[in-house]
Amino acid sequence: MAAAANASTLAWVPSSRRAQRRVGSSARVAAPQRVARAELMGSRVHRQGALCYIGAMPAQKVKAKTRRGDAKARSTTEMCSILACYDPDGALADGREELMRELSARMRTRGPDGSGYYGNERFGLAHERLAIMDPEGGKQPIVYEEEKYSVCANGEIYNFRALQAKYGLTAAQTGSDSEVLLQLYRHMGCDFVKELNGIFGFVCVGDDGERIIAARDHCGIKPLYMGKGKGNSAIWFASELKAIHDQCETIEEFPAGHYWTPETGFVKYYSPEWDDDAFVGKEDTSRVREVLTQAVKDQMMSDVPIGLLLSGGLDSAVVSSIIKPMLEETGQEFITFTIGQEGSPDVTAARMMSEYLGTTHHEYLFTSEEACAVIPDVIYHLETYEPELIRSAIPNYFLARLASQHVKVVLTGEGSDELFAGYLYFRDAPDSAAIHKELRRIFHHLHNVNCQRADRMTMAHGLEARVPFLDPNVIDAVMQVDPEYKRIEGEEKPEKHALRALFDGEIPAPVLWRTKAMQCEGVGLNWVEQLQVFCEAQVSDEDFAKANELYAINPPQSKEEMYYRRLFEQNYHNMDKFVHVWEGGCRAGGAPWQNEAYTRAGLKSVGQLAKGLEGVKGAPTA
Repeated sequence: MAAAANASTLAWVPSSRRAQRRVGSSARVAAPQRVARAELMGSRVHRQGALCYIGAMPAQKVKAKTRRGDAKARSTTEMCSILACYDPDGALADGREELMRELSARMRTRGPDGSGYYGNERFGLAHERLAIMDPEGGKQPIVYEEEKYSVCANGEIYNFRALQAKYGLTAAQTGSDSEVLLQLYRHMGCDFVKELNGIFGFVCVGDDGERIIAARDHCGIKPLYMGKGKGNSAIWFASELKAIHDQCETIEEFPAGHYWTPETGFVKYYSPEWDDDAFVGKEDTSRVREVLTQAVKDQMMSDVPIGLLLSGGLDSAVVSSIIKPMLEETGQEFITFTIGQEGSPDVTAARMMSEYLGTTHHEYLFTSEEACAVIPDVIYHLETYEPELIRSAIPNYFLARLASQHVKVVLTGEGSDELFAGYLYFRDAPDSAAIHKELRRIFHHLHNVNCQRADRMTMAHGLEARVPFLDPNVIDAVMQVDPEYKRIEGEEKPEKHALRALFDGEIPAPVLWRTKAMQCEGVGLNWVEQLQVFCEAQVSDEDFAKANELYAINPPQSKEEMYYRRLFEQNYHNMDKFVHVWEGGCRAGGAPWQNEAYTRAGLKSVGQLAKGLEGVKGAPTA
């Protein structure tokens, strides 16, 4: 399938793998059975999946619909991704299509619905597609043959219809939101990037390869890498490191909130007023709910069903409360998903919230043994060895696998803590100025932490995660709020009090006032400790003593960290510079004040996460 060097080629190949997966999974799904709690705790049932029962309540009293799902890993996992090669000298023109299709296939879990390629002697665009908008007509790359413009995009442009109307753009050829990138690039050049509201990484080509622009969204919700080819002048772009790590002499992460052209290099287009340590917010929270509601509405844009990752925490509960009337108005089913161990705070709270909302609720209860078994897969897809991130990604991996069996798109509560100072170490913040400065610090790490986890774990299963709290309008509204509203003052004013107060009376009190838990903590009070015992058993004392010698960059400080590092090196040798590692070994470790909540091994006191919830396994007794 080598591309001719002197002619543009276009081919889109539908993939049958999703259909094959669904046939396979439906064959494995057992019919729902009414079984006692004791039966659900058996190891056999855990391996097969114990999904969607509400506590020990009689079946006839359960308001939320319940279903049993398939817990087995799908035999074929596939992925929306882009791969682009800008090759003005034509060094790779001979055989480029075949090469790029092979490289792009490494990311197929991101786009299981089809593969596409377009290019000529100067460039190539390859795409693995997850069909969400205009499933039949929105195949990529999108090409304007006569005008010689083309685009390859990963993500969603939520305001594409508003932009088409604002600039009076000609009728679109497809229903895909990505087509607006071509229209705007032709209409106004590079400045169009500043107008976009969405999650994206894309490459647009104009004049048949004479012009090119690449861009990444405002805070790196979607990934993008850029590299220089080995022994040639080609420039590569890819959604994931795995696609180009062996094709480039040098690679760098494409910075969030920037675009790039050969003439300008990187240009920062996202520079909000609040992004300065000296900035002092003066607003109250009166605008926050309105702006967040609009963001949720915008992100419900889809031509396929949408679900919600319902952790049982405050943030997803807030999003669920906003979604409910929207779905009722359109008559759509409200589908929610939860992950955890039996008796965990997350599972307990999510069941409460699901029953309260009347959702079609799906659970997966994992064991610590399962968690240990998927570590290699998690690190392969996550492309990191950072321990705090891996711990949170493991349950996220199970959750995404579950949700992908029912929907293609989910909304999440990611990003709220970086806006409202939600992490428990903010209890020790000395003043409001320090809070704002610390929020800026952790916000600018989102692309390597929460966003990376949410994207990689969902797209590892052909699922797209959307994050309404990270809509640029929501970010701006919350960061403009006086940071005094975000200060934690004991029991009367806990973390994220400003957000909780906006939804008081609309969310069950045990969920609304629940103590903040990171995902690795809320899914089970003791499983991280068991995970760490497993990791320590994989590394001998003799090997650990060589950690500093073996790893000059970010040497492991524990056997857990060394085990993760080994697995990373197996797939991404010499790519360790791309891994973000928190100063001090955890998010709180880099704060400018002394932290009493976290160590690099995790939260010091997990028992506090059970506060206000009945029936949490392992909770401390009074």
